[in-house]
Amino acid sequence: MKINLNRETKIGIFAFFCLAGVFWGINFLKGKNIFSPNHLYYAVFRSVDGLKNTDAVLINGFKVGLVKNIEFHDLKSGRFRVSLLINKKYSIPKNTIAKLVSTNVMGGKAIKLEVAPDSLYYSPGDTLPTSIEVGLLDQLAYQMSPVKERAETMMEELSKTLVVLQQVLNEDNREQLSQGISHLNKSLYNIERISNGLDTLINTPGSSLRTTMSNIESITGNIRKNNNDITKTIKNLSRISDSLSQSNLSHTIAKLDSSLTQLHAIMALINSGKGTLGKLIHNDTLYQNLESASQNLDLLIKDMKTNPKRYVNFSVIDLSRTKYIEEKKIK
Repeated sequence: MKINLNRETKIGIFAFFCLAGVFWGINFLKGKNIFSPNHLYYAVFRSVDGLKNTDAVLINGFKVGLVKNIEFHDLKSGRFRVSLLINKKYSIPKNTIAKLVSTNVMGGKAIKLEVAPDSLYYSPGDTLPTSIEVGLLDQLAYQMSPVKERAETMMEELSKTLVVLQQVLNEDNREQLSQGISHLNKSLYNIERISNGLDTLINTPGSSLRTTMSNIESITGNIRKNNNDITKTIKNLSRISDSLSQSNLSHTIAKLDSSLTQLHAIMALINSGKGTLGKLIHNDTLYQNLESASQNLDLLIKDMKTNPKRYVNFSVIDLSRTKYIEEKKIK
């Protein structure tokens, strides 16, 4: 039986097969095989950074499916539900966990099924438990975050410092700074000259400074040599101070204070004219009598020197004494 097809029908059939081929090619490039039967599973993640449709679903590094769709599971909690297309010939045990992992350092993502042996299996349409593996870039970004914050802070401080420097280093300040540097150079030159002069003075034999340094060195040497004697002296002083601290010094001071109080009272009586000493000090009669007696005694001594026979008469016969008595009677 021969079927006659007109030109338009042939063109339509050809166009249909072309469109079917293009659709199959596009899905094949995306990793989908429309002629291969798949089961649909779900996985809920709190974050899907970098995951996109057609990313691979892996078991021990082997591709068993792909990501079909990503959508919000619960908008309030911010969780995402990921639809997984897995080939029918791969059964998923109950203990399997769907883990979001990084496939390369560039941030590629995939779903890794960590399969654990179990006698029970998930049914198509079930939701698998999930976890997220921290990738190298995520770890690096987490560790670099404090560094980034510090760098930003440092840049801000550096910017402020540059502004201050710009304000400080204006034309007037630059001129003053130049003058200050010039004065500093002069000061350093003068210090160098003084240092050279001191060096010369110290190294010159017979100089006073060198002699002084030698004397100081000699003194320190003597102190070092007599260190034991100095130590003994300090110990003796310490013992003396300990003895003084242990002695009844306060009682002695109290007695001395009492004696001074009594002496003060006696001096007050003397100043007031009471008592023998007070009368002697305040009454000059005794002084006048003593002075008069002293004068009379002086006259008596002079008279004794002038006329000794009047007072001393020594004779065996005692003639002179009789004569002196007679002369006295006649007078």
